[in-house]
Amino acid sequence: MKKSLRLTKNFEFINVYKTGRRLSSPFFTMYIKKNNLGFSRLGVSVSKKVGKSVVRNKIKRRIKEIIRTNYHDIKQGFDIVVSAKPSSAQLDFNEIERDIKGLMKRGRIYSVRKVYNCNDTSL
Repeated sequence: MKKSLRLTKNFEFINVYKTGRRLSSPFFTMYIKKNNLGFSRLGVSVSKKVGKSVVRNKIKRRIKEIIRTNYHDIKQGFDIVVSAKPSSAQLDFNEIERDIKGLMKRGRIYSVRKVYNCNDTSL
């Protein structure tokens, strides 16, 4: 994920925490705030309560990959911060993906585009 698509500074995270909407699930908390940019940015926060550095980095890599592969379905112009709860350490990739997508749908920033079958050649 490009650096321009990430939240990197502490004040950016604090701004989203204070003025953004909060959505919670048993494993993650997502903060969403509109930005005045033409693209959405992601920040990932995993506290030391989740586990040692190997576990924390694995969760961060998985969240970033989920956002990267679904970036074209995320509405543009939002700052998104995903904060992992300690119970997320036991999840596999598919469970994390289902939970993150569910939070984005609840926050109305995820829109799945319908794909129509183009192989119908009967005219």
